Amino acid sequence: EGGFITRQAKEVNGLGDTTLAGSDGMISPDFIAAAGDAADGMYISGPNLNFENDLGKHFLAVHQEKYGEPPISAFHAHAYDATKMLLNAIAKVAVKDADGNLYIGRQALRDALFATKDVKGITGTLNCDANGDCADPQIVINQIQKGEYVPVWSEAEGWLNR
Repeated sequence: EGGFITRQAKEVNGLGDTTLAGSDGMISPDFIAAAGDAADGMYISGPNLNFENDLGKHFLAVHQEKYGEPPISAFHAHAYDATKMLLNAIAKVAVKDADGNLYIGRQALRDALFATKDVKGITGTLNCDANGDCADPQIVINQIQKGEYVPVWSEAEGWLNR
Protein backbone atom coordinates (compact mmCIF):
# COMPACT_ATOMS: atom_id res chain seq x y z
CA GLU A 1 0.00 0.00 0.00
CA GLY A 2 2.93 2.33 0.62
CA GLY A 3 3.69 2.48 -3.09
CA PHE A 4 0.16 3.51 -3.97
CA ILE A 5 0.09 6.11 -1.18
CA THR A 6 3.42 7.49 -2.42
CA ARG A 7 2.11 7.79 -5.96
CA GLN A 8 -1.12 9.42 -4.78
CA ALA A 9 0.73 11.87 -2.52
CA LYS A 10 2.52 13.30 -5.56
CA GLU A 11 -0.90 13.93 -7.15
CA VAL A 12 -2.26 15.89 -4.17
CA ASN A 13 -2.25 19.64 -4.71
CA GLY A 14 0.63 21.11 -2.68
CA LEU A 15 2.43 17.81 -2.04
CA GLY A 16 4.00 17.33 -5.46
CA ASP A 17 7.35 18.79 -4.41
CA THR A 18 7.36 17.30 -0.91
CA THR A 19 10.22 14.91 -0.17
CA LEU A 20 8.77 11.77 1.36
CA ALA A 21 10.40 9.38 3.82
CA GLY A 22 9.64 5.83 4.88
CA SER A 23 11.07 2.85 6.69
CA ASP A 24 12.24 -0.70 6.02
CA GLY A 25 8.81 -1.94 4.91
CA MET A 26 9.41 0.07 1.75
CA ILE A 27 12.67 -1.70 0.91
CA SER A 28 11.12 -3.98 -1.67
CA PRO A 29 10.78 -4.29 -5.44
CA ASP A 30 7.00 -4.36 -4.91
CA PHE A 31 7.15 -0.87 -3.38
CA ILE A 32 9.19 0.46 -6.32
CA ALA A 33 6.80 -1.15 -8.82
CA ALA A 34 3.72 0.30 -7.13
CA ALA A 35 5.16 3.79 -6.52
CA GLY A 36 6.83 4.16 -9.91
CA ASP A 37 8.61 7.45 -10.57
CA ALA A 38 6.87 9.03 -7.56
CA ALA A 39 9.35 7.21 -5.31
CA ASP A 40 12.38 8.96 -6.83
CA GLY A 41 14.02 11.22 -4.27
CA MET A 42 12.38 9.48 -1.30
CA TYR A 43 14.42 8.61 1.77
CA ILE A 44 14.03 5.14 3.29
CA SER A 45 15.60 4.09 6.60
CA GLY A 46 16.33 0.51 7.50
CA PRO A 47 19.00 -1.90 8.62
CA ASN A 48 22.34 -1.84 6.87
CA LEU A 49 22.12 -4.80 4.52
CA ASN A 50 25.56 -4.52 2.96
CA PHE A 51 26.42 -7.97 4.35
CA GLU A 52 29.94 -6.84 5.21
CA ASN A 53 30.46 -9.21 8.15
CA ASP A 54 31.06 -12.95 7.82
CA LEU A 55 27.57 -13.82 9.09
CA GLY A 56 25.93 -11.54 6.54
CA LYS A 57 28.08 -12.88 3.71
CA HIS A 58 27.25 -16.47 4.68
CA PHE A 59 23.52 -15.70 4.93
CA LEU A 60 23.54 -13.98 1.54
CA ALA A 61 25.36 -16.90 -0.12
CA VAL A 62 22.96 -19.49 1.35
CA HIS A 63 19.92 -17.40 0.40
CA GLN A 64 21.23 -16.88 -3.13
CA GLU A 65 21.91 -20.60 -3.54
CA LYS A 66 18.50 -21.65 -2.23
CA TYR A 67 16.30 -19.04 -3.94
CA GLY A 68 18.42 -17.98 -6.92
CA GLU A 69 18.26 -14.30 -5.98
CA PRO A 70 19.31 -12.02 -3.14
CA PRO A 71 16.77 -11.22 -0.40
CA ILE A 72 14.19 -8.73 -1.68
CA SER A 73 13.36 -6.90 1.56
CA ALA A 74 14.78 -5.99 4.94
CA PHE A 75 12.59 -8.39 6.89
CA HIS A 76 14.78 -11.43 6.20
CA ALA A 77 17.49 -9.82 8.36
CA HIS A 78 15.07 -9.12 11.21
CA ALA A 79 13.66 -12.64 10.99
CA TYR A 80 17.13 -14.21 10.99
CA ASP A 81 18.22 -12.22 14.04
CA ALA A 82 14.98 -12.91 15.94
CA THR A 83 15.22 -16.64 15.19
CA LYS A 84 18.84 -16.73 16.32
CA MET A 85 17.90 -15.00 19.59
CA LEU A 86 14.98 -17.36 20.17
CA LEU A 87 16.97 -20.52 19.46
CA ASN A 88 19.79 -19.34 21.76
CA ALA A 89 17.27 -18.67 24.54
CA ILE A 90 15.58 -22.06 24.05
CA ALA A 91 18.95 -23.81 24.25
CA LYS A 92 19.60 -22.11 27.60
CA VAL A 93 16.27 -22.96 29.28
CA ALA A 94 14.89 -26.11 27.67
CA VAL A 95 14.67 -29.13 29.95
CA LYS A 96 14.42 -32.70 28.69
CA ASP A 97 12.84 -35.30 30.95
CA ALA A 98 13.74 -39.00 31.20
CA ASP A 99 11.26 -39.86 28.44
CA GLY A 100 12.84 -37.37 26.04
CA ASN A 101 10.08 -34.77 26.30
CA LEU A 102 11.29 -31.20 25.95
CA TYR A 103 9.87 -28.53 28.25
CA ILE A 104 10.32 -24.81 27.78
CA GLY A 105 8.93 -22.64 30.55
CA ARG A 106 7.36 -19.43 29.29
CA GLN A 107 8.80 -17.23 32.04
CA ALA A 108 12.21 -18.86 31.71
CA LEU A 109 12.15 -18.27 27.96
CA ARG A 110 11.10 -14.65 28.42
CA ASP A 111 13.85 -14.09 30.98
CA ALA A 112 16.45 -15.70 28.73
CA LEU A 113 15.38 -13.54 25.79
CA PHE A 114 15.54 -10.37 27.90
CA ALA A 115 19.02 -11.41 29.07
CA THR A 116 20.34 -11.60 25.50
CA LYS A 117 23.82 -10.06 25.30
CA ASP A 118 26.33 -9.74 22.48
CA VAL A 119 24.49 -11.92 19.95
CA LYS A 120 26.00 -11.23 16.54
CA GLY A 121 23.24 -10.78 14.00
CA ILE A 122 22.84 -9.53 10.47
CA THR A 123 21.48 -6.17 11.69
CA GLY A 124 24.20 -5.69 14.31
CA THR A 125 25.09 -6.91 17.79
CA LEU A 126 21.94 -7.63 19.78
CA ASN A 127 21.65 -6.74 23.46
CA CYS A 128 18.33 -6.71 25.27
CA ASP A 129 17.37 -4.43 28.12
CA ALA A 130 15.04 -5.01 31.08
CA ASN A 131 12.06 -3.93 28.95
CA GLY A 132 12.79 -6.45 26.23
CA ASP A 133 14.10 -3.93 23.71
CA CYS A 134 16.76 -5.86 21.84
CA ALA A 135 17.59 -4.06 18.64
CA ASP A 136 20.96 -2.53 18.01
CA PRO A 137 20.81 -2.40 14.26
CA GLN A 138 23.23 -0.50 12.11
CA ILE A 139 20.85 1.92 10.42
CA VAL A 140 21.33 3.23 6.91
CA ILE A 141 19.29 5.81 5.02
CA ASN A 142 18.79 5.12 1.33
CA GLN A 143 17.51 7.54 -1.28
CA ILE A 144 15.56 6.09 -4.16
CA GLN A 145 17.24 7.16 -7.38
CA LYS A 146 15.86 5.91 -10.70
CA GLY A 147 14.21 2.95 -8.96
CA GLU A 148 17.31 1.92 -7.01
CA TYR A 149 18.06 2.18 -3.27
CA VAL A 150 21.23 4.25 -2.96
CA PRO A 151 22.81 4.55 0.53
CA VAL A 152 23.23 8.23 1.47
CA TRP A 153 23.82 7.99 5.25
CA SER A 154 25.02 5.33 7.67
CA GLU A 155 25.66 5.26 11.40
CA ALA A 156 29.26 4.31 10.83
CA GLU A 157 30.09 6.88 8.17
CA GLY A 158 27.51 9.69 8.39
CA TRP A 159 26.47 11.36 5.13
CA LEU A 160 27.95 9.67 2.11
CA ASN A 161 29.00 11.24 -1.19
CA ARG A 162 28.62 14.84 -0.08
